[in-house]
Amino acid sequence: MQPHIECRKGDIAPIVLLPGDPKRVNLIGSFLDEYREVADNREFRTITGTYQGVPVSVTSTGIGCPSTAIAVEELIVCGAKILIRVGTCGSAWREEITPLSVVIPTACVRDEGTTIEYIPEGFPAVADTDIVAALTASAQEQGIRFFRGINRTHDSFYAPDRSVAKWGEFYLDQRFNDTPSPILSSEMETSALFVIATLMGVRAGAVLAVDAEPTPLKSMVLRQTHLPNVAFKNKDISTEAQKSMIRTALGALKHIR
Repeated sequence: MQPHIECRKGDIAPIVLLPGDPKRVNLIGSFLDEYREVADNREFRTITGTYQGVPVSVTSTGIGCPSTAIAVEELIVCGAKILIRVGTCGSAWREEITPLSVVIPTACVRDEGTTIEYIPEGFPAVADTDIVAALTASAQEQGIRFFRGINRTHDSFYAPDRSVAKWGEFYLDQRFNDTPSPILSSEMETSALFVIATLMGVRAGAVLAVDAEPTPLKSMVLRQTHLPNVAFKNKDISTEAQKSMIRTALGALKHIR
């Protein structure tokens, strides 16, 4: 029995979806053929079921890399082989990445402290290429607007704007005036998943729901645009964005080998 997720071998399917919010576990469960409750301890809520005949588990990670690292490590001990984060990233950093889009990270900026305790910060946080391809195919088949690229994982939800703006200081150089933001999105968990999965020899990917209007990195640096107040997100848009994210993740299962 694992001490935090309270699961053991036999409880967990080889494929696990990882929402942050425990309440989102049952939302994902509503898309499954059937499922059973496995455990509910602290921020870690787990169900196991099937989707179109494919066994799948869902475990919430809570907010941030420390709890995500705990969940990922313990799930791997219980038999997880493929882990896919299904979470939100709020507003994106490019104008064209509008609400109801999804971001499929190919890699992450490790702007957080958890993974430094595993391996030096020069080590990349990279998604498994086959998982990225499966998520891409799923989004394309379902007509879901998607973007692939670099995500930033960070620690502080209420950090000052300068913690974001530092990633766009290259815009102060005229050579880069027409360069789109090299970072698409920002959230608080994915780099821990990617690094730990790589170190422990399993596969990982992520699909992130965009549920707020974009705050372009370039505008923030050059025009002093401030980060949006996420408390004013439209709840209907947020729910629909999450459903697109869930459909993308579940639709990818048939493409994973």
